[in-house]
Amino acid sequence: MTNGNSQDSNQIDRAIDKSTATPLVSVVITTYNRPSYLRKAIESVLQQRYEKIELIVVDDHSETDTRGAISDIKTGSLSRFQYIRHDQNRGANAARNTGIEAVSGEYVAFLDDDDSWMPGKIGRQVDAFETADRSIGVVYTGIEAIRKDGRDIKIPPPIKEDITKALLCRNVVGTMSVVMVRTEFAKAVPLDEEFPAWADLEWYIRLSRRTDFKRLPEPLTVYEFTSHDRLSDNLDKRLQGYKLFIDRFDSLAASYGWLFHRKMRGWAAQRAGAAALTAGQYSHARRLFATALASYPLESTFVAYFLASTGGRVTHGITRWIRRIAT
Repeated sequence: MTNGNSQDSNQIDRAIDKSTATPLVSVVITTYNRPSYLRKAIESVLQQRYEKIELIVVDDHSETDTRGAISDIKTGSLSRFQYIRHDQNRGANAARNTGIEAVSGEYVAFLDDDDSWMPGKIGRQVDAFETADRSIGVVYTGIEAIRKDGRDIKIPPPIKEDITKALLCRNVVGTMSVVMVRTEFAKAVPLDEEFPAWADLEWYIRLSRRTDFKRLPEPLTVYEFTSHDRLSDNLDKRLQGYKLFIDRFDSLAASYGWLFHRKMRGWAAQRAGAAALTAGQYSHARRLFATALASYPLESTFVAYFLASTGGRVTHGITRWIRRIAT
């Protein structure tokens, strides 16, 4: 009889230990004037197969009735739900920092209001953390990109070199919606609210100097290029981000040697040029691509983009058509 009670007690203890061992994940959704998109984002959180989730929605002073628009969504399955509204519009990075300040989970994941997640995303990222050592502070996934002309899968490339070095040239991680971060690092390294664009890349670089990253080659995040008012659509902000990025990381890039320094400057100019090309600002794009080539003429990508911009709308259209049929 005593052995039976002891066995029952051990089973209860193991169940308690298992429940306690399951880490709480904090999800931060930032939103501004997009209640219909926000509903879809929240629903994708509620559909996660992972159980211990707290959700924090930060409304960056929307002009629409955002809270009213989501008031009928049932959030009882969550460990905690909190809605925070800024008393003035402060920008996406400030909203994310407000969310970080409010989280209580061991890990924090970010979701832009016009993105969504596959049901297994949070569970896969937690598994990746729990099976890795403590040196891993960021886990990121691939995306399913939705465009006007269809869908495609984008898997982040494997990085064998120093990830800081890789990030100085290209955003090899992706949008904020793909990352989960140990909360201790998110709180220790807040986002820079000065950056109106390229803020995700700027943040990843600073995080990479404090912790290691782990890649999940699965498209667990859905990114809608068709949504309106994406930050990437604002060319002025992209160009301002370009200048701030060069100022912030010029000396770091130089520490890898003069050739890499030029390569970093080339890729920064190329990203800014690509934004100008997308916006139809062809003369501005040509100047930026010329800057990229002058900085680092060894990169064939810069040549291709420069040629795409030379004939304005015509060559840009042909280049996009060739890229589409090639993929």
